[in-house]
Amino acid sequence: MPSIAALSGAHRPTLEEILHRDPFELVDSPWGTIEAWRASTLATGTMGALAQVAAIVRNDAAALEQKAVALDAKKHAVLNTVNKLLKFMSRVDALTSRVEALEDKRKADEATQRKLGEEPLTLPPDILEFQTRTPPSEIGGDTPPPGGELHTVAPKEEPSLEDSDNVGDLPRELEEPPDPVPEPRGSVYPQARRSH
Repeated sequence: MPSIAALSGAHRPTLEEILHRDPFELVDSPWGTIEAWRASTLATGTMGALAQVAAIVRNDAAALEQKAVALDAKKHAVLNTVNKLLKFMSRVDALTSRVEALEDKRKADEATQRKLGEEPLTLPPDILEFQTRTPPSEIGGDTPPPGGELHTVAPKEEPSLEDSDNVGDLPRELEEPPDPVPEPRGSVYPQARRSH
């Protein structure tokens, strides 16, 4: 039995020939003289080279899309890293400037202390003269400190409890009532009864 290549002719068309050929051109095939697109479809069972080209384009587009997504992810990661690095560097700069300011202050304080240490301390003339005239004496009183011996204490005078207008420590309002208790004055009204 002869092969399909022998039946369709000695030469198989290339991809470029298929793509540039007019699909409606009449060609000789084992099925007779028919259009090129029908011969290609019958020979391959599909739309032929056009379907293959579409698959290649689709695969290339999907691969390109994956590469673009991966590139975007890498770009985003790099930008995050750069932003973190910039924040870190700004904090380092702030800390460095604070340390430098503290170091400058410390050096200025040391210089001031050295300068003050080099200068002799001079007292005002009136204090120096006073100290020369009156030498310092020992601090203390005339009374010797207690040694724990027994001694006599003068008795404390207590105030009298009876005054002319007050008895004891209580104010007049709180004193005991006088012996004959006075009768209350005024009138008292009886309460009205309520009926239930």
